[in-house]
Order: sequence, then structure tokens, then C-alpha cells
Amino acid sequence: MPYITDIGDGLFCVLICILILFLVNIRLGLALISTYALEGIAVQVLKRFVFKDRPRPWAAYVDKYPVHLVPDFTPYSNNSFPSGHTTTIFCMAALFILVFPKMKAIWQILLFLLALVVAYSRIYLSQHYFVDVYVGSIAGILSSWLVYYYFYKYKYNSKRHFPWLDRTLLNLKK
Repeated sequence: MPYITDIGDGLFCVLICILILFLVNIRLGLALISTYALEGIAVQVLKRFVFKDRPRPWAAYVDKYPVHLVPDFTPYSNNSFPSGHTTTIFCMAALFILVFPKMKAIWQILLFLLALVVAYSRIYLSQHYFVDVYVGSIAGILSSWLVYYYFYKYKYNSKRHFPWLDRTLLNLKK
């Protein structure tokens, strides 16, 4: 579970963004960076200012009940709500599903299941309550929908005005 939870880490998302910018196209890379930034700012504001004293499950119950802790995993103690890892993985999965609507259903299901497994890993590792991952998943999906609308339906959807967005960074000069 500690390895699965890392798939929802911000560093993993940034690495995927860089790969997409160089190998797929700039539009998708910028959309992914934007949805990650949007959800990241929202999550950090909630964690640091609104729910700053909300303890993690293991920290809240360690004195009262036996708590399952995974060896070689260092848990955080506070800022539980909402789950940033869950928000990140759901924003990535939702954006890919929105951008590639003709993707085979099996791949869409696998992306959604991957997001669910990462969300579950946060609960398994005693890092979040169910409500933390539930709200995180909704926040990730909403941020992806907003960014998708902006990059693909509203502002930057014109191939005539923004043809460079559909190239990779490697092919930008062509």
C-alpha cells in the first residue's frame, strides 16, 4: 500500500505532466498541470486554514485503540481533510477519461479502479477517514471537469488559433 499511495503523490503527477508535454501534446500537458494546480491549491487551503487541526485517524485513535500501522511507513499526524493523494489521482483519471472519450471502456474502468485503490490505500495506511477520500475524489473530478471545459470546450479549443497546443514540446518548431 505505501507504493500504491505514491501514485497519488504530486511528484508522480508532475512527472506524468512532463512526459505528456514531451510525448503526447502541449494541450493535455497544460490541462493536467492546470487541474493539478487547481486541486492542489484548493486542498492546501482546506488543510492548512479551514481544517488545520483535524488529526489523522492513527493520531486520533492511537491512545484509545490498537491502530494498524504499516512498517517502514511514516504517517502524518494532522491536516487530514481532504485527501490530497485522492484528489490528485482522481483529477488525473477524470481528465484522461474526459479527453479521450473514445478510449475503450476497459481502460476507463481501469483508470477509475486505480483511483479507487489509491483512495483506499489512504484509509488503509490510517492517513485519512472515508469522508476525506470521498471529498477528495469529488474535488479531483470537479477540477478536471473545469479545466477540461476551459482547454477543450471554451477558451483554447480552436485548432485555428492555437495549433501549437496540439504538438509536443519536441515538435514545437515544425
